[in-house]
Amino acid sequence: MPNSEDLGLGDKYNFKEKRLINKDGSFNVVKHGSINKIRDTYTHLLEMSWGKFILILFGSYFVLNLFFALIYFIIGVENLEGADTGSNFLNFMSCLYFSSQTFTTVGYGIISPNGIAVNLVAAIEAMVGLLSFSLATGLLFGRFARPNLKLAFSDNMLISDYPKNNGKGLMFKLANRRNSVLLETRVEVIATYNIDINNEIKRTYKRLDLEIAEVKMLPTQWTVVHPIDETSLFNDYSLKELIDKRLEILILIKAVDESYSQPIFERTSYKADEIIENANFLKGNQIGDDGNIIIDLDNINAYEKQNSDLNKS
Repeated sequence: MPNSEDLGLGDKYNFKEKRLINKDGSFNVVKHGSINKIRDTYTHLLEMSWGKFILILFGSYFVLNLFFALIYFIIGVENLEGADTGSNFLNFMSCLYFSSQTFTTVGYGIISPNGIAVNLVAAIEAMVGLLSFSLATGLLFGRFARPNLKLAFSDNMLISDYPKNNGKGLMFKLANRRNSVLLETRVEVIATYNIDINNEIKRTYKRLDLEIAEVKMLPTQWTVVHPIDETSLFNDYSLKELIDKRLEILILIKAVDESYSQPIFERTSYKADEIIENANFLKGNQIGDDGNIIIDLDNINAYEKQNSDLNKS
């Protein structure tokens, strides 16, 4: 019986089920009735891509300015002293110009409000502008101050010759895509696969022992190795049997980024059909003319079969 270590994903299994953890670290879990990203606006704005965030930031600015410009236009451009008037287009552009000044609290003094209605709207817009820029500043700080890992993983795991005990080892490579150094980097590798218990298919978990599970500093890349010995899952089953058992190997990373001095996390997974037997990773580090170690992260998955056929992702 394997050593069960439930990760909070349960032991129920359905043949329709996707992999538990995607390559990008996300879970294939859908929660009905939870707070979705649209409703949880703050978290959504922090986690979305920079492109979408900048688009929403500028889009909101223009939409709010257009909204208040329309109100000024409805009240009447004659209530804006110093505004250029004439055609409807020119009137509206004057309202938009005044709106942008009020929203940003710049106030060049060329156009000024005159009348209770337009002054009331201008006061409200100034408050909305101040709150909007405060919110945008907080979100920008939150996005910059939020530590996160950007790891490069090899596309495949390899079963390679392992010098110790003249055996084999299951291995994958990882490296930090950022220029910062990772400290206290710890890796956990847990296999999940199906077993038959009383004619019922269950998911079980087994932690895979590693040659080295933690490094104090990670300035370069790291080849994580699980020695295949008599206690290994890969000694009990062939790779074909593990494919049939829907094997998935979960990779959990915990590290400290020296730039933030905070713990950060990353995860990914490998399916059994992403494991290549009798292959070796190509050497990933080179020494430059100036003596520096050069790492090509784009070739982190480069490997060769033991028959010398070169393969690359």
